[in-house]
Amino acid sequence: MKIEKIIWRVIFIIYITLIFYLSLSKPIIPYSTFKYEDKIIHFIAYFISSDLFFMAFKNTKRKILFNISIILYISFPIITEYIQSLSKYHIFSYYDMIASLGGLFFGMIFFLIKNKAFK
Repeated sequence: MKIEKIIWRVIFIIYITLIFYLSLSKPIIPYSTFKYEDKIIHFIAYFISSDLFFMAFKNTKRKILFNISIILYISFPIITEYIQSLSKYHIFSYYDMIASLGGLFFGMIFFLIKNKAFK
């Protein structure tokens, strides 16, 4: 495996771990009075994670492994949101889940366009 791919995978794993930690821990900064601030944060966080995911796993030779990785990756925001319902610092929200999945899918589209443009 090329060193570049290893670096991208390490960055992706660190980023996803950070998202998971922040999703379950006490908020570092209080939310502002802007009603949809957390939805924007969810969208941006998963938008970035999509780009990191595809940088880490593009051109994977084992397609079955790649497909399983995509399924696990897409289920991550759903699982995280359900786990948040067990946290004393966060609540379950379908809107957060939709914002996260929206960021994930728009991030995928962004990556595909970027990848095609810079080939």
